[in-house]
Amino acid sequence: MSRTASGLPKTKQVKRLQKNGDTYIYEVTTKYNPDKRYNEHVSSKLIGKILKGGEEIVSTRPRRSTKCEKPKAVRKTVGVTDILDWIGRESGIDSDLLLSTDKGTAQKIMSIARFWMANPDKSIRRIEEWQIDHCIPYTDGMSEDMCYMLMKELGRDVTTSQSYFRCRAVHTSSRASIAVDTTTVSSYSENLNDVRFGYNKDGNSLAAVKLLTLFDVESHQPIAFSRQPGNIPDVISVLNTLKQLSVFSMEKPLLVLDGGFFSESNILAFIRARTKFLMRGQVDSKWILPELESVDGIEKASNICPFDPDIYGTTCRISHGFTWERTRSRGGSSKGDTVYEEHRLYLHFFLNTDRARIERASLNTDILRVKEQLERGVDQSLLSDTEKRIVKKFLILKERGGSLSVKVDDDAVKEASKYYGYFVLVSNEKQDTFKALKEYRLRERTEEGFRIDKQYNDAHVTRSKSTASLEGRFFCQFVAYGYEEYFRQQLSRLKDSLAVPNGDPEHDNSETFRKEKSLLSWLNKMSVAKLFDWFDTIQETTVDTKIGKARWRTETIERDRLFLQKLGVLKA
Repeated sequence: MSRTASGLPKTKQVKRLQKNGDTYIYEVTTKYNPDKRYNEHVSSKLIGKILKGGEEIVSTRPRRSTKCEKPKAVRKTVGVTDILDWIGRESGIDSDLLLSTDKGTAQKIMSIARFWMANPDKSIRRIEEWQIDHCIPYTDGMSEDMCYMLMKELGRDVTTSQSYFRCRAVHTSSRASIAVDTTTVSSYSENLNDVRFGYNKDGNSLAAVKLLTLFDVESHQPIAFSRQPGNIPDVISVLNTLKQLSVFSMEKPLLVLDGGFFSESNILAFIRARTKFLMRGQVDSKWILPELESVDGIEKASNICPFDPDIYGTTCRISHGFTWERTRSRGGSSKGDTVYEEHRLYLHFFLNTDRARIERASLNTDILRVKEQLERGVDQSLLSDTEKRIVKKFLILKERGGSLSVKVDDDAVKEASKYYGYFVLVSNEKQDTFKALKEYRLRERTEEGFRIDKQYNDAHVTRSKSTASLEGRFFCQFVAYGYEEYFRQQLSRLKDSLAVPNGDPEHDNSETFRKEKSLLSWLNKMSVAKLFDWFDTIQETTVDTKIGKARWRTETIERDRLFLQKLGVLKA
């Protein structure tokens, strides 16, 4: 009697001889089918082979897949991001941010700052689209909601911003000269307490918030900022902002201020706050003009400015009296009493001969134009108000034989143009005449940069809905401005070095000078925004497959490569 089938699959090895003499070993699985009464094939698996003349089983290579593998390909715009990476690294801004907060928050702030740097006057909501083609420090990606949430968190907890200010202050000298710039940022919001009606520098009749920024005059780098209500006077805002510097381990700095701060009350406020200052004054002020008149011959060879031969300068030390009204009773003095004090001041007088010549030429042109009109018989009633003032002040009119005689009053013209080209800087710190001029000029450059910053960083009219998000937005704009100022400084350094002999024979030759002069000519026509647009066309494509990885970039012309090498972005 036959044995009953178990119904379980059975496995055995099967050898198959190939034409090349190798023997393939298969593991074959079968199962008995009682209805058909024979074993059915279930599966077979190649487990190895025995080479011709051999005895051991060796493995075989896996069968090549018949499916078509799709390569992983990524294209990113890298021309701009390479420059931004270089700015953040070389300026120390990125490292200072990483020291001031956690890595994720620092990378988010960098991403927003770099977006604003590369996209002038664009809203932050465009960052979602921009990061698709550009690498940002926060690799997980930024959304519009994430940006606003970050700004709100930065405004609620100012630890990050104050830590960053302290890190930036470390880079300044121990006795730094600090420029102060005040500006107003307009807002449509009716919910922000700081947004108030006052003097709006944009002249758009909107309520505004005041922003005060402190700059290191030497490096042009912003150190700190402070937000104030829009109706607070500048001098009070500055004195409040200076309290921040006390926690930065800095000695009392020299404040470099523009002419908007010049008044006796403001000067006294700085003196009473024991604050050193350098500000532009008004030559025709009733207490400065007599001092200028007493100066004996400013146009001397010994008074020529060493870095600007069109300027002469000299310094006068004076003792000026101030009066103020007491606001409280103390030490035998009652509230409301008038107090008189004398304080030492230094007046730095300068004569710009080139500007004086231009101003005199302009006055002469106006006088001659009006004189010619009168001689042609034009009635005085047809003259403009300005022309009538010229007639009254500088012309002598006489009727002779029915005709009008017109002569120029030489004494009046001489008196009016006597102080053309003069300007004065007022300080309460003893300082070299031309060092004071140099520091004030550096301050003017930072002021110009801040005006450009309002165009770059979406800072014309703020759309923040809360005070916290407004503070955080200002901080991100502040970081972006640090990027911009560093790039402008390095761009200026590069321009000054092009086509200038340095003693290196490989550099000092006609071919190198030709290339550098061409680069300089091109740079002089390009703004920062145009430069970033120009390099925004450089793309990098990466294709990754199992066979290998390939990467290539958009080709650049020789001039572009020379620029990036001279700047330091590319290795020479």
